[in-house]
Amino acid sequence: MILHECPLRTPLRLTRVDLPEKNMLRMQELGVRPGTEAVVTQHAGFGGVVINIAGSRVAVDHRSARNIEAEVLS
Repeated sequence: MILHECPLRTPLRLTRVDLPEKNMLRMQELGVRPGTEAVVTQHAGFGGVVINIAGSRVAVDHRSARNIEAEVLS
């Protein structure tokens, strides 16, 4: 499932992060990488999302959110 389609307050695991090289390092520093567990806390305007990773809130713009896939944890 694409990140901007994920439901609110549901535990997720990021499965694919396909971002341009210039953005990838910064996103990895923020914890946005495959295997990371996260929770979508807010759907922002125009398709962006705010996710919680290990207690930190990370805003992801709409272009990046369309290139990140996640699976719902049961």
